[in-house]
This record gives sequence, C-alpha cells and structure tokens, in this order.
Amino acid sequence: MLKFLYFLLALLLLPCAGWSQSRTGEIYTDTLWIQYVGPNEEEGFSNGYFLAVPRNLERDKKYFLLAEADPGLFKLSGGRADQTAGALGFLQAYPFLESLKTPVIMPVFTRVPSAPALRPGGLDREIMQIKEGSLKRPDLQFLAMLKDARKRLKKEGIKTYKKIWLNGFGPSGDFCTRFTFLHPKTVQAAVCGGTDGLVPLPLEEWNGHRLRYPLGTAEMKAWSGENFDFKNWKKTPQFYYMGARDKNFQLATESFLGKEEAEEALDIFGLSLTQRYNNIAALLRQSGAAVQTHLYYGKGAEPAWADAAAFFKANSGKTFAPTLPKEH
Repeated sequence: MLKFLYFLLALLLLPCAGWSQSRTGEIYTDTLWIQYVGPNEEEGFSNGYFLAVPRNLERDKKYFLLAEADPGLFKLSGGRADQTAGALGFLQAYPFLESLKTPVIMPVFTRVPSAPALRPGGLDREIMQIKEGSLKRPDLQFLAMLKDARKRLKKEGIKTYKKIWLNGFGPSGDFCTRFTFLHPKTVQAAVCGGTDGLVPLPLEEWNGHRLRYPLGTAEMKAWSGENFDFKNWKKTPQFYYMGARDKNFQLATESFLGKEEAEEALDIFGLSLTQRYNNIAALLRQSGAAVQTHLYYGKGAEPAWADAAAFFKANSGKTFAPTLPKEH
C-alpha cells in the first residue's frame, strides 16, 4: 500500500500540461483491485478517477457501475496529489464494495490554484458555465470517464450495464442530485443525501420565484444547449435524505452551493433545514417523479448506507420500487 501511495504521488506531481494519455497506477489487496486513471484529454477528461473492483466478481454476470464523486474532498486544502490521496483513503473503506459487490468509479475533480474557491464536483452554476480548461463541464468529463472505465472492465471480462448507480452525501450529494438532473438517461438509480434538503426541481419558477439551475430548470439551456429531460428524469428512481441532527448541513452555505445560489435557496425555500426539506419533498412528490424522501431523526444519517444498498438492489429493473428506510 505504501509503495502505491509513493508511486501515485510521483505520478501526480509530474507536469500535466499536454497529457495525451492516462497515467495509471494499480494496487491489489486480498479483496480489491484498485486502478488510478490519470487525466486523458484525448478521451475527454481533464481530471483523474479511481476504479475499484471486488476481486471475486463472477464473469458470467452483469453489474451496475456504482459512482460517487467529490466525497468530502472539499475539506482538503492541497492540490491534485492531496485530493487524489484523500479519495483513495475514502475508497479503501467504502461500504458498498462489500454490501453491493459491484465495481465502483470515483472521479477526482480537483480544484485549480488559480480559482481555489471553485469546487468542480459541485456542478454549480458558475462551474457549469466555464468554457475551457480542466474545470470545463465536469459532468461531460464524468461521462467520458464512464466510457473509459467500461473499456477497462471489459478487458478484464467484467460486463456492466449502460446505466449507473449514483451515490452521494454532502458534497458528493450535490454531484449526485445535479448529475441525475442533467443526465437522467445515464442513471439507473440515485441515492443522494446531506444536501441541506435542497434538490434541483423540474420547475422554472415556484411561488413567484424564478428557479435558476441548480435550484430548477430556468436558464439551463443557455449554457447546456439542451432542454431539461423531464421524461427520463421523472422515471429515474431517486432517494433523497437528510439527517435531522446534521448540524453541519443546516445552512445553505457558500461552501456547498456557491454564495449566490445559497442566498436564493434561503430566500425561496426557508431558513431552517426542516422547512427547506419539507418544501422540496412536497414539490418532488407533486412532480410525479419516481422519488422517495426521508428525514432521519436518529443519530444523523448513518443508517443511510444500508438503506442506500437496499434501494439500489430494489431498483435494478424497469419499475420503480420504493423501499422502507430504517432508523437503525
């Protein structure tokens, strides 16, 4: 393990300008094969990603590729090496590798020194309007990563479905909600939590307020070039949750939404987490989407790991199958 970390650090500290192909590193444990795939602009991604595969996967079965992006990496102050090492540490203890026994992809959307306040994994309004460089359209970079990862899995004899399972909590929850909103045809099922009760809504306005992305669909086409895909979003199984005691997420702060979006969210949906959560949950139900919501009243949202696994398993087919969250 230590040798791999040294190798990874050396790999990441090399100049990245002009990379034409991915730099990779691999590590094998008794239970896992983990591969780091570096940025590959020719293939469409300017950030790297990790691919983790349980070693006992059966080659005659087909699997959903499970994805999580930006898992708490907003806390790291360093550059590419710091954040990539943080992602590796998170991934090595990732519960779903055991409970779901399926391949996992973890993009590492690193910040750039020239714009340290921008969090590409948040898919917020400012990030999505960037026209060039490594911060350009992280959602499209992620689609390219998925394509690349499937090629690598296929070489290992591992077959995957075209759609993915998408998970996230807190910062990665933002990516989860917004990527599902932007690319519902790619997502088989999504479980997103800790997003301060805020989820993008399939509405341009509500109660006289214009809902600009990432709060709603207003002005999306101006930068994405496409209309909101309500048809596919509506039938994508989605599970949104919060922990009533998650004090760290009870303000729509600049860290999670961006200052402008945070101010809009507080003004439109309410100052308290419970008020925002109830408003959003009601609007999601009214949309007729394949959505379930839950507010955990126990010790934060710890039970969500088991509940998320149950939701993914239940929603592996074509029919939405709500599950019953548990206060463990």
